[in-house]
Amino acid sequence: MSTNARDNGNKKEIKAGVTGFDRWLIAFVNDNLDKLALCVLLLLAVLIRVKMIPETTLSPDYESYYLPWVQAYREYGFFGGLSKDIGDYYVPYNVMYAICSLFPCEPYIPLAVFSMIAEFVSAFFVRKILILILAERGITEDKVPLQASFGAVLTLFLPFVVWNGALWKQCDAIYVVFLVISLYYLLKDNYRTAFIFLALSFGFKLQAIFFVPLFMVLYFSKKKYSILEFFWIPVMYLILGLPCVLCRRGLKATYLAYLSQTQEVSTEGYGMVSYYPNFYNFGLDNFDEILTLPAVIMAVVVLGVMAVYVLKHAEFLGKKQNVLYFGVFMAWTCCMFLPGMHERYDYAVVLLMTAICLTLERQKLWAAALMNLNSTLVYIMVLFKQETLPITVISAVQIVVYAIVAFDLIKRIGGHRA
Repeated sequence: MSTNARDNGNKKEIKAGVTGFDRWLIAFVNDNLDKLALCVLLLLAVLIRVKMIPETTLSPDYESYYLPWVQAYREYGFFGGLSKDIGDYYVPYNVMYAICSLFPCEPYIPLAVFSMIAEFVSAFFVRKILILILAERGITEDKVPLQASFGAVLTLFLPFVVWNGALWKQCDAIYVVFLVISLYYLLKDNYRTAFIFLALSFGFKLQAIFFVPLFMVLYFSKKKYSILEFFWIPVMYLILGLPCVLCRRGLKATYLAYLSQTQEVSTEGYGMVSYYPNFYNFGLDNFDEILTLPAVIMAVVVLGVMAVYVLKHAEFLGKKQNVLYFGVFMAWTCCMFLPGMHERYDYAVVLLMTAICLTLERQKLWAAALMNLNSTLVYIMVLFKQETLPITVISAVQIVVYAIVAFDLIKRIGGHRA
């Protein structure tokens, strides 16, 4: 029998074994492969969190802080608890713990679910940000949603994102989601809404202030919104504190919560740095009394120099991609120079840098990969108590990556033409 005859016979056998359902299924999968892949990724993102959520012993904070706080709200009641000095977070997080006390289950479940919801909403707005930028770059319209969707969904699998909420039972995803929404509206030139969400993010956590330098730079470069918009930050801060004030907790106890947080360097023994891989891990951790103020001044100087430089080349900020990239870098600068940085404080920085490099700046994917690696290694130190590499080595890598990205950014700003 000839080769062609044998091949034709095999094809007939295969065709004969394929039913109408098979043909429909194959056509359906081929026509919807991208959507099905995204659905599978989303499902896996949920499953990986569900698997980790019941684990509470690895968290250095759950049994010492979060569990007793929720139990205190159960003892005093929702409103009674808000009148007490429970926890060391500002009011929005206290309200969240009070809400968790209402569920007839272990507190770790609603705590982790709140974070998981925030993570998925954050990915949704990361997708919207990427669509804005890809459309501005002139990417084919049918490819824009696909690239943006995969870039956003993949951030749900970053180790620090999964571990922060599911294992640690931390709540960084909640302030970050408001920050990401703020950046989305900033890029859409909807400045009032952007400031409101920035203020909401700041009301949840002090680290949202790392992105305020971007808003200041855009105020001077774009000249499209009033300086009065910045007052949304203190106004929203006061509004968010009202639940505790109305429950008679007291103005001082309510509104000075962030002041106590800024004093953690000296009051809680953290020193100059707490597991964040920056300059202060090289023998400087215990010299906070001497170095705290100089470190703050140094951070202001570096941010100021970068702000002046980009304002001298304001055309660089004419593109949304450059605005986002510059803003993330300024926030990263805060993490690298400010004292008292924890390993979780660059959550928004690494999240956004990863999305940028996956979709927009693929030549910088190595930088995002190393930032994620460093973040993962310090999370392993804190959660799993395993020191795979000395913190000095991790810090050295982080500093080198930061320096390379900084010099590249300066070169791009200086060589940019509108």
